[in-house]
Amino acid sequence: MSTKVDFVINHHPEVTRIAVLEDGRLMELIVEMAEEKRIVGNIYLSRVNAVLPGMQAAFVDIGLERSAFLHVSDVREGFSDSLAFARSLVEGKPMKCRDTTGPIEKALNKGDQVLVQVTKEPIGTKGARVTTRLSIAGRYVVSMPGDPVAGVSRKVHDKQERSRLRDIIEDVRSEGYGIIARTAGMGQSEDNFKADVDQIVKRWMEIGQATLKAKPPVLLHQEHDVITVTMRDLVTADVNSVVTDSRSVATQIGKYLKSVAPDLAGRVKVYRGKTPIFDHFGVEDEIAGIMRREVHLKCGGSLVIDHTEALVAIDVNTKRFVGRKSQENTILKTNMEAAKEVARQLRLRDLGGIIVIDFIDMDNPEHKEKVLNCLRSELGRDRSPTKTCQLSPLGLVEMTRKRVRPSLIQSMSSPCPHCGGYGRVHSPISVMTRIERFLERAANDRQHRNLVVSMNPVVARYLQENEGHRLEYLARRGDRIRANIHEDPRLTESEFRVFSLDTHEEITERYDSNKVDSTGSPGV
Repeated sequence: MSTKVDFVINHHPEVTRIAVLEDGRLMELIVEMAEEKRIVGNIYLSRVNAVLPGMQAAFVDIGLERSAFLHVSDVREGFSDSLAFARSLVEGKPMKCRDTTGPIEKALNKGDQVLVQVTKEPIGTKGARVTTRLSIAGRYVVSMPGDPVAGVSRKVHDKQERSRLRDIIEDVRSEGYGIIARTAGMGQSEDNFKADVDQIVKRWMEIGQATLKAKPPVLLHQEHDVITVTMRDLVTADVNSVVTDSRSVATQIGKYLKSVAPDLAGRVKVYRGKTPIFDHFGVEDEIAGIMRREVHLKCGGSLVIDHTEALVAIDVNTKRFVGRKSQENTILKTNMEAAKEVARQLRLRDLGGIIVIDFIDMDNPEHKEKVLNCLRSELGRDRSPTKTCQLSPLGLVEMTRKRVRPSLIQSMSSPCPHCGGYGRVHSPISVMTRIERFLERAANDRQHRNLVVSMNPVVARYLQENEGHRLEYLARRGDRIRANIHEDPRLTESEFRVFSLDTHEEITERYDSNKVDSTGSPGV
């Protein structure tokens, strides 16, 4: 039975949210902030800022705050002469380009003008990643100037359809252009492919003309907005509906679909209900779960998803699920359900990079293979490329998922101002020992005798417990000093501030060597 796919679009002047529902369940959420337009797919005429032989990479200026990263594996011979390549585009016969075989210092020099395309958004402190392997995606094909490739998307599995599409692209391809048939082209006529190719070739000529007149850094080609890209890349003949709460968005989508897939234009609807559109379709509750660390499984088990600098770790737990028969079957059922949910969460949260999944240990080799096959099958529905390794003896699965932009959690949240993103704050006893060391240092300095120590009420209550014994102990540690406790709810549980009544000044930083650092992370 085929999957029922619906698109629900919530449009706001500040943010556009697109929910992809499969059989009524949220599988993907695409979010674009008005102030943070996506740049993946944009083509720039860049200038090389630096060539680094030790990294076999170059940093190029594309006009953004941070330079973009260009690795030698993404450099093609011929692109360092951007003007010659641009002239070949204008003439309609792109220069043939081969992968660079030598070191990057022989392919590029500082100051070179290079045509590049963004493949990864800037993430954290890293700039965008770019390539000289240029491409423009149409509705049915991807076109690549100077590339000899001619193929069909790997997601087209039917052998007869693959053969038909291969024949079509050989007939419609333009000289000097590589071409790949997209999944949206399944069942489409040769005329539709030809029209798509002609339109893209015309665009390449425009880019060539603009390059000849431009001075780097400059944007030459901008990818479509998030709504048009979603319609182009994800909406296929089997889509059930596209529903939006914005008349202007509905008009935009209808106009686009009429030009590329007229039979789908009638499936665009405007939501007129009084309840917010995401509430009506049950999407808002699902979005709330994206921010949670723990994901509950129907069987009673759970996933715990943790983000680190290097990877995403996912732990599978049986939790309250004890099963009805053997322990082996309980573990298998939990792991099977977890494999499906892991694949969904990767798409839903748009997690990328290295991902390590800690399944519950299984002794039965057949069960291990069954879980791994289930995971791979579910990942096959993901449009982002993934690679999955075998289960290790410890029950770990290492996998990668292509990351082109920050995860949804990074986009929808910011580091906690209290812990700096560390996820934990000092315990009251830890704060107490810091105050104790502070008082000892201040006492040794002999400049201040009367102090006021401000702290979070939680820490103050901790000091006053056990009939105030902790407070008395603290006072004794600061011999020759009188310290008064003041509760300040504006302070976090990791913070305290000390004021001298003798000099009428704050002296916190003077004696607290383990103060909260500049990132917000508490000291040890």
